[in-house]
Amino acid sequence: MAVLRQTGRTLRQLLLVSAVGTGLSACGFVPTPFGEHRTPHPTYKVGAPYTVKGITYYPHVDYAYDRTGIASWYGEQFQGQYTANGEIFDLNEISAAHTTLPLPSIVEVVNLQNNRSLRIRVNDRGPFARNRIIDLSRRAAQLLGFERSGTATVRVTVLRDESRRAAALAQRGVISEGEEPVAEVAAAPEPAAATQTASAAPAHQFFVEAPLHHVQAGPVASQEDADRLLDQMIGSGYRDARIVID
Repeated sequence: MAVLRQTGRTLRQLLLVSAVGTGLSACGFVPTPFGEHRTPHPTYKVGAPYTVKGITYYPHVDYAYDRTGIASWYGEQFQGQYTANGEIFDLNEISAAHTTLPLPSIVEVVNLQNNRSLRIRVNDRGPFARNRIIDLSRRAAQLLGFERSGTATVRVTVLRDESRRAAALAQRGVISEGEEPVAEVAAAPEPAAATQTASAAPAHQFFVEAPLHHVQAGPVASQEDADRLLDQMIGSGYRDARIVID
């Protein structure tokens, strides 16, 4: 049978099959009676190929994964349910679903519409809507600034070292812990602009490293402050500036 998951303004469809089919674990959803207590049992999982809505997905390890596409988000309908690798989904925590990456993996997601960036733990399967490359928890969508719109154009990049550490912990049944992210602005301007901006804003910490001329301002206390600082940086000539939430 099929279960529909609300993702912002879209529906995420999951195909549930019997034990003699492709396997329930590939669906990213294990139904349990409403209100029943669930105990997380995190594992490291790549998984066998599985088919949803006529499309077959082939999970595999891919530390070079770097794609641009549409992100969506999911929330209340799956609150408290098991993820595909045995964790418990919490819409107020930062997590994500992907069709083929190992579980867990750590990815950087950049909202290309506002330059916000967030490191996210992938622990579930999906999305299965056409042209979607990642499904985020509501909290992740809030931090990336597209909760209201429901979708956003994003770039998703696997973080190799972080993913290996998360996998090693999961193999021991441990969920890596994270902290509530704090926004900061990072940029890669021309050398002359770096010197001028650093002298104009002494309240922030700036440093320049050859040959990249990396400039960092922050951290700041809120998303609103980060957005204002981003506007100032772009107005000062830092056209590639973006918000990094870490």
